[in-house]
Amino acid sequence: MSLKLIPFLTLSIFGFSSALTAADPTVIAQVGESEVRAEDIKPLLDKLPLKDQLALAHDPSALNELVRSFIVQQLVYKEAVAKKWEQQPQVAAQLERLRQQAVTQTYLQALATPPADFPSDTDLQTAYEILKKKDALQVPKQLHLAQIYIAAPKGIDKAAEDKAQAKLDAVQKALKSGDFAAVAKAQSEEAASAVRGGDLGWLAENQIQPEIKSQVAQLAKGAISDPIRLNDGWHLIRLIDVKDPYIATLDEVKAPLTNELRSQRAQAISKAYLAQLLKQNPVTLNEIAVSKLIEAPKN
Repeated sequence: MSLKLIPFLTLSIFGFSSALTAADPTVIAQVGESEVRAEDIKPLLDKLPLKDQLALAHDPSALNELVRSFIVQQLVYKEAVAKKWEQQPQVAAQLERLRQQAVTQTYLQALATPPADFPSDTDLQTAYEILKKKDALQVPKQLHLAQIYIAAPKGIDKAAEDKAQAKLDAVQKALKSGDFAAVAKAQSEEAASAVRGGDLGWLAENQIQPEIKSQVAQLAKGAISDPIRLNDGWHLIRLIDVKDPYIATLDEVKAPLTNELRSQRAQAISKAYLAQLLKQNPVTLNEIAVSKLIEAPKN
């Protein structure tokens, strides 16, 4: 695994809801009757600074919360628009200020866009070596896992619990003589991974829930765990392969590192432009008059 963000499709074993009904593997969440797809969230995450992306790659709970916050923000926005909230006078005034800010910011961004050939290979290599010395490129041990999931949220009634247990027993029996991928496709209730034969892809060891990690640590390659009960239900995990910890190569971090260096160069260009603009248009404040713009509260 490179230093990409953790695969969205594996959020179920990190505590995110597994009960997605969509067969489309790009669906990462179900919100009411609507679906949230990786393509809706990924562009927002890609705009984060490199250090934040690296931090999120090693902190699944923080990534989950950030994704949830994006989803909640969109829910609130849709409700506000439906009620024509933007037409309120005070909101319209604030939107106009935001429009002016957006015009200013996008103009500055256009002026500060680095040359197309920046950064050079030398620039990237230098930045890579700096990160390497700071131990910022360490990739933890990784596990290639597959799962069969049976929904049984804690707190369900006895009848539902018994039904889930019966299905679990049937799945375990099928696995004794059947192929894991085939059984997962037919029986797993986590649609996103089921269509791939239960394959969850490569996961960093520190991204996996402790209950699963402790079981998987005892498995040989190709072996299947005992049933693991989490808050959302039962998980049967197959260990496909293991990768030991290593230092990420330049090729693996080239894309986010390029974005980070271009962002830093843009900030430097913008700062220089603003300094020149103020030099040509010096600003002198009447500080006494400014102080009267807002009256201090009276005791």
